[in-house]
Amino acid sequence: MSTADRLMGFIDSVLTEITAIRRHVHRYPELSGEERETTAYICGILEKHGIVPRMLPDNSGFTAEVGSGEKVLGIRAELDAMPITEETGLPYASVHPGIMHACGHDIHLAAAVGFLLMLKPLEDTLPCRVRIFCQPAEETTGGAEKMIRYGCLENPVCDTVLGFHIDPSLPAGKAAYLPGVMNAAVTDFDLVVRGRSCHGAHPEQGIDAIVASAAVVSALQTVSARRFAPTTPVIVTVGTICGGLASNVVAGEVRMRGTLRALDRQVMENLRRVVRETAESAAAGCGASAEVVYTTGYPVLENNPAWTEAFFEKVGRHLGTDAVRKMDAPSLGADDFAFFCENAVSCYFNIGCLGTNDLPGQALHSSLLVPDENCMRTALEILCLAVEFVEERDV
Repeated sequence: MSTADRLMGFIDSVLTEITAIRRHVHRYPELSGEERETTAYICGILEKHGIVPRMLPDNSGFTAEVGSGEKVLGIRAELDAMPITEETGLPYASVHPGIMHACGHDIHLAAAVGFLLMLKPLEDTLPCRVRIFCQPAEETTGGAEKMIRYGCLENPVCDTVLGFHIDPSLPAGKAAYLPGVMNAAVTDFDLVVRGRSCHGAHPEQGIDAIVASAAVVSALQTVSARRFAPTTPVIVTVGTICGGLASNVVAGEVRMRGTLRALDRQVMENLRRVVRETAESAAAGCGASAEVVYTTGYPVLENNPAWTEAFFEKVGRHLGTDAVRKMDAPSLGADDFAFFCENAVSCYFNIGCLGTNDLPGQALHSSLLVPDENCMRTALEILCLAVEFVEERDV
């Protein structure tokens, strides 16, 4: 019997428990940077099963490991929820108003923890170590980078890291992958347009920051279409705008926030430069000034091409070729799993979570998201195959 077949024989033993874990985490979600109760709950479960978590120095996240040997397979899971009011009506819906697991982190976490619980009784026979990274703040500041900085990939060195994400466009039981670049780099920005305030009855005495900001927003919409080739995907989005004090006052300042997306590191650097130049030029044309401040974002998420292709050939043989789809193109969505891709042989993939009786509005970041919990079985099967694949393959 192969390693994967042997491990899969124990999946049913943890499904009831991980479903309960998922529903508890879903019922009590916490925002990025506030995942204290979620951390305490998961660590308590691990300790009950004889697994000792290792906390980050600031106690914001943790790792846990079973098995022995030189090779280490890492599995990423996220702790944080989103500032969204849940509207599913589920019996285990969020009890915290305005906070919801609307991106599947509860599913990812429960599956990763469940895999470790499943392996614990078998650890003396495992061909490698399996280490989970339970990270904070995926949705905001990039907790993956913090975990790497604190040494989650060390002692011993983690050879390979897997990450997965639910996909409500795919039926449960299916998976999607893409060798190479799979997700975009992202950089957020704060933009301030400064004019000169005056009475609305005498606009000639001031510089209208609202008019200037309208020119800036319009100019930024030409960046993708006119400053980059049509074959080079980039996105410039202004997501918030705020300015003005009263209806009869010419605004002296307008503040905006937005995001940039690109599928290449150099393209992102060029995009940052072009956006700054465009904003400054458009504002100057109205007699105003513009200041653009970038916040550190996530790099391009790039799977190891050879490892990913070979691994999903194996996954396809198990799940069936009709259940595994190679994506046609990368997504302009971003994920801080990209930091793991920069530091280890990595593979990120999607697992279908669309059920047969779902509510309308099945989409990530939707207040109506109801993932089919059967997708966790698919995740566990793929993780079992990964243990065997790490055993077979030289990294």
